[in-house]
Amino acid sequence: MRVWPTLTALFGPQSTRSRAIEVEVADGATLLDLLRSLGTAHPAFGAVMFGADGAASDQVSVVLNDRLPELLDGLATRLRDGDRVTLVQAYAGG
Repeated sequence: MRVWPTLTALFGPQSTRSRAIEVEVADGATLLDLLRSLGTAHPAFGAVMFGADGAASDQVSVVLNDRLPELLDGLATRLRDGDRVTLVQAYAGG
């Protein structure tokens, strides 16, 4: 998994570079399972990734193998060995 620099502080000491994190998930795990697991292990990330209602927020963009999950099965997309997940701070504005 790759975390862009603007989010690396949520996973430990802040860096000016993107950060690679290797994460193992159970067979059949979904993208949402991975994000919830990361949110539990890294509460600062969980607070940004999920709203008070437990739903995924729009503050973090998730990319799976260079594709937006919305083009697949959303956060219900099942992960496979070797998948690359990238987390990017969402941007808005004009």
